[in-house]
Amino acid sequence: MDKKTLINSTLVPLDFSETSMNALEHASAIAHLSQDNKKNVVALLHIIEGGHFEPVYDKSELNTHDRDALAIEGAFNRMAEITKTYAGKYDVEFHCIVAAGKPYRTITDVAEEVNAQCIVMGSHGSSGLQALAGSNASRVIQVSPCPVVVVKHKPLGNGYKNIVLPLDLSRESKQKVNIATMVAKYFNSTVHIVAPEIGNADERRHLQANLNQVEEYLKERNIATDTTLLNEDNGNFAMQMIVWAQGKDADLIIIMAEDEKGFSEYIFGTMAQQVVNRSTLPVMAVTPNEKFSGFFSIM
Repeated sequence: MDKKTLINSTLVPLDFSETSMNALEHASAIAHLSQDNKKNVVALLHIIEGGHFEPVYDKSELNTHDRDALAIEGAFNRMAEITKTYAGKYDVEFHCIVAAGKPYRTITDVAEEVNAQCIVMGSHGSSGLQALAGSNASRVIQVSPCPVVVVKHKPLGNGYKNIVLPLDLSRESKQKVNIATMVAKYFNSTVHIVAPEIGNADERRHLQANLNQVEEYLKERNIATDTTLLNEDNGNFAMQMIVWAQGKDADLIIIMAEDEKGFSEYIFGTMAQQVVNRSTLPVMAVTPNEKFSGFFSIM
């Protein structure tokens, strides 16, 4: 298989668990956000930890003398059965990849190799010491060359009808608006903007100006939107926002991968880590980078 086929694909790490299968459902919808209007490609990636081989992009490339050959062939066969089930359900093209190594590093290496538009991965979340160290999903987000959607148990349902978009004073924070616009236009979503009541009077005026600008931008594109301010004095903003999003019956939270300027530092880690680890809702994390306008252009 020519790897060029996978350019702008949506990459789904698949370990055959319930959460990774749920991620596949989400990825099959997200694939339609691709800038390449000719195809919507989902690439399934199974990782064999402890294996020692280069990524195999097609079963026909398999070296039968490789010590991992049986495991690789088994993974391809199992993924092939899964894609047969999904092929008639979604208007997407499926491809399978088998690779070896540490999951978080292998996922991002393959994403970079195929120039993936997005990674969609299942996560069981983390708590206690694991939350402090960071889950596999958190590690992928930290080094990913593209946006990462982390999915737990919430099914895709009718898509992302309610999107929560936390904003602050940083320039990078506004980069999420591009992505939220793309997602909202495809799914006919309502974008719920949420921000902390922070700082002095000048900072509050600056924040309100930013919020007004984003609201106007979305409304000009016929995207339904509203804005809510949460009082940081009531506790951790990340946890407040998660609870608030659940109350809105949100389907997706869009955050920056790095801690957003303007938010407080928290003892349990950055805002991004907290949201990814604690939220039961799907979370899209975006690393601040101007190049993402090439993945998700404003329509």
